[in-house]
Formats: sequence, structure tokens, C-alpha cells
Amino acid sequence: MNEKLQPRGPMIIAAALLTLLFCQGCGNGLASVSGTVTLDGAPLKGGGDTRATIYLYPEGGTGAPAVGLLDENGEYTVTTGTQNGVMPGPYLVTISASQLIGEDIPGVPRSARRLTPARYADPNGSNFRVDVESGSNVYDFALDAD
Repeated sequence: MNEKLQPRGPMIIAAALLTLLFCQGCGNGLASVSGTVTLDGAPLKGGGDTRATIYLYPEGGTGAPAVGLLDENGEYTVTTGTQNGVMPGPYLVTISASQLIGEDIPGVPRSARRLTPARYADPNGSNFRVDVESGSNVYDFALDAD
């Protein structure tokens, strides 16, 4: 046991640099998708007691859907699982927003009031479709309350 211990710091740094070098340019193949949603011309605001979401469902039904939460400005960015973005391709789009109502009582679920017409929450009834391309995509959606 008289072996002399060698410092490992330089080896760790070299391994980290090699890892960065090999991963440079690596990607997950996902395209970014963002935009704004309006309802009767005003931003569809999410946050607080309002739950506003946009879903992108792969046309043809295979693959994971992407989801985005609308912020206080009606803006969204979609993610697929834990990764930002979505695979390029055609998607059916749904958008829905609900506002929680009633008292916030621990252990008791609150009721919600729909803010958007039900047709926008149906992939076949919303009439929203996008063709996501590689890179950055911006899609704005205008909803009518009627």
C-alpha cells in the first residue's frame, strides 16, 4: 500500500472538455414552438387562478403531444415531456382556459368556469392545424368567445 496517489483534477477536467467537444452540435431534433393566443382580440391570460393551455397533437395519432401554458400576456412555449420543443411535422391544436372559482379549502377541489368555447378543446373541432418545421416556429391563434 505504498502506492503514491496521483491527482485526478486534470483527468476530470480533460474528460469534461472531451464530453463538451463530442456533444457540441448534438441536438434532440425538437423544433421550438411559441406564440400568442387571443380571445376576442385580447390576450388569453393564464396564471393565478386561470389555467390556460395549448396542446399540439401529432396528426395521425402517433407520438407524444406537446403542451404549453399561457402566461399573463397570452404567450406560450411548448414542451414535449421534460424537453423544450416538439418533433417537426403536422399537428392538430387545442386551446382551453378555465378559471378556478369558489373558496380555496385545503383538501377540497375547487370548481372551474370555462373561459373558452368547448370546440377549441377538441382536436377535430378547433380547426387549428400547424406544420411544425425544424428550427423556430411562431404560431398565433385568435379565438372567438361567441
